[in-house]
Amino acid sequence: MSGPGSNGKPVRRRKPKRTHRTLRYYNAVHNFLGPALFVAVAVVVGLMVVGVAVLEVAERHNPSVHSGWSALRWVVFTLVASPPFKVITPAGRSVQYVMDLLRPCSIALLTAALTSHLFGVLVKRSSGMGRARVKDHIVICGWSSKGAEIIKEIRGRDDDESQRPVVVLAPLPSNPTKDELTTFIHGDPTEASDLMRAGIDRAKTAIVLADNSYDDIDVEEMDSKTLVTVLAIESLNPACYTCVEVVHSKNAEHFKRTKADELVVSAHLTGALLAHSAVTRGLSQVVGDLLTFPGGNEFYWVPVPGNLAGTTFEAALALLKEKSDCLLVAVAGDGKGYVTNPPADHILESGDRMLLIASAQPQV
Repeated sequence: MSGPGSNGKPVRRRKPKRTHRTLRYYNAVHNFLGPALFVAVAVVVGLMVVGVAVLEVAERHNPSVHSGWSALRWVVFTLVASPPFKVITPAGRSVQYVMDLLRPCSIALLTAALTSHLFGVLVKRSSGMGRARVKDHIVICGWSSKGAEIIKEIRGRDDDESQRPVVVLAPLPSNPTKDELTTFIHGDPTEASDLMRAGIDRAKTAIVLADNSYDDIDVEEMDSKTLVTVLAIESLNPACYTCVEVVHSKNAEHFKRTKADELVVSAHLTGALLAHSAVTRGLSQVVGDLLTFPGGNEFYWVPVPGNLAGTTFEAALALLKEKSDCLLVAVAGDGKGYVTNPPADHILESGDRMLLIASAQPQV
């Protein structure tokens, strides 16, 4: 309904909030039950309402019927168990006959509704249409052959990180991994709504891959989608630690303008490793041993303990090798960046972190 406004144009009246709330409840119940079950339940509820009205009128002389609530109580108990009191009129007995017929139907409808809902939940989960119900997890945005290797490496660790939940957000038809701790969300990592379904606002870490799961996508477009994904993550959860794969090294400058925590330029690293391996033979095997789990030695960041604060790098190097059988290779200061193989007289300070090479999580 509309009327003229101050400028002569008709002004539309907004629908009451109660109407919107009722419509929202209606849609929620309809989606929960499905079309067929919704109609069946509506028929049963309608017959119950008619039964209550008939009892309230026909049984008004029954001492057990005091109000409409007494009639409603009688209908509900008759439908699920047995009548709480005896009806005394022919109309009341007719309602009881109908409720007796509806009793097995109501149980069947309840079972069917629960079964349908659980089946729908399973279908949504397998197809990635649901939501991630985890926190402090790792979100892998996009998918490629590297995704399976990433999950394998995470699960191969010998620390608490191996059991951290992982959520894969990618435009794939089904879950690309069979890992039990990994949840698949079907969606576009560049869309904020899909990132929220993946729980990016509660995530601890995000790994953004150069996604080649799209049809007919080229390298430049992969980097463009990656950049948009990083910007979306930063806007939704600035505290999330982001590790980003960049295909072309020339595009790294664009990513440096974002607040991404780690940039891995795949072409640059691959080319550099191949070149150095050609000169320093066997280097690729050493690097592979340090970067892959579970065999061999790995890198570990460890806070400088109190007994090493104030000591030199040379003294800490000898002490760590003697006591913990690990090798100190770099030191990172609080907000000061890191130094690889610092001078022998470099002083370790409280709050610094040490990068160690060890076969397992070092206890220092």
